[in-house]
Amino acid sequence: NIVDSFFTVICNRNDFNGTVLVTVKDNIIYKKAFGYANFRTKDTLTENSIFQLASVSKQFTAVSIMMLQEKGLLAYNDDVTRFFPDFPYKGITIKLLLSHRSGLPNYMYFCDEFYKNKNVALTNLGMIDLMIKNKPPEYFPPDKKFNYCNTNYCILAAIVEKVSKVSFANFVRERIFKPIDMHYSFIGNQDSAKYAQYVASGHDENNKPIKWDYMDGILGDKGVFSCVNDLNKWDMALYSGRIIKESTLAEAMKPANGDMIGSRNYGYGWRIKFLADNTPLFYHGGWWKGYNTYFMRNPKDHSSIIILSNKVNWSFNSITSFIPL
Repeated sequence: NIVDSFFTVICNRNDFNGTVLVTVKDNIIYKKAFGYANFRTKDTLTENSIFQLASVSKQFTAVSIMMLQEKGLLAYNDDVTRFFPDFPYKGITIKLLLSHRSGLPNYMYFCDEFYKNKNVALTNLGMIDLMIKNKPPEYFPPDKKFNYCNTNYCILAAIVEKVSKVSFANFVRERIFKPIDMHYSFIGNQDSAKYAQYVASGHDENNKPIKWDYMDGILGDKGVFSCVNDLNKWDMALYSGRIIKESTLAEAMKPANGDMIGSRNYGYGWRIKFLADNTPLFYHGGWWKGYNTYFMRNPKDHSSIIILSNKVNWSFNSITSFIPL
């Protein structure tokens, strides 16, 4: 098995520590865990080990917005000021947030400057409040171009809370995780105690555990914790129409950036890559504080590749080099 050989080799040379799942035509053809959930205690990883998904979380945020859109509770062209009247940037629509065309500044930079009590977790509403009070300069006017920015998805998660009147974590748990039996998935610290024995600790490149960060409290751009088995259930559910209509998902999978040149684009929560025969692949990678993640799906043959790692490895992109991207 070429996949097994590949991951065994890179695991043995300390370049990979994590879990892998591969499907073709809806069938799991490969699944394996490599290495440790915790390097200090030498607890080994299993297929149910839970990882922080980092930016792979964005697809859950996008689908949450789509669910509310289907019910007529919001529209893609709604301005952020409809939900947060004091929001100081004009002309920022939900669609621009979904497609990374807002031009808004990255919270990971301005929060370091404006947020003082870094011993307390910052929340999405707290981040928006910093924007209202300080109005850090936007990068460019709305809809001028694509610029991948985590701030967009933090605001989307806050909009989900505002419209649904429940926490973002509860919304996703009740509307997505429970209906499709994602038993090993949660958001933020909501069920972290319940799943503590399954959560793989995040490590740096020297196998040292990563410390808590005040930005861990911000959700939507990151913050989903899950395992390869649950992500496979999620993949299957997207084909079934159980979560959102196929037509709604198809709209989200369209290239949303008409000015992007070449074979790559971005939809709503997914990156898009067109192969030589024009077949679209939908994928996303992620990095956050001790975790690297990757999730690719090909609707043409219902295949997918899911890679979750709890050791930051700056050669992670080369790990996915066997994938046709």
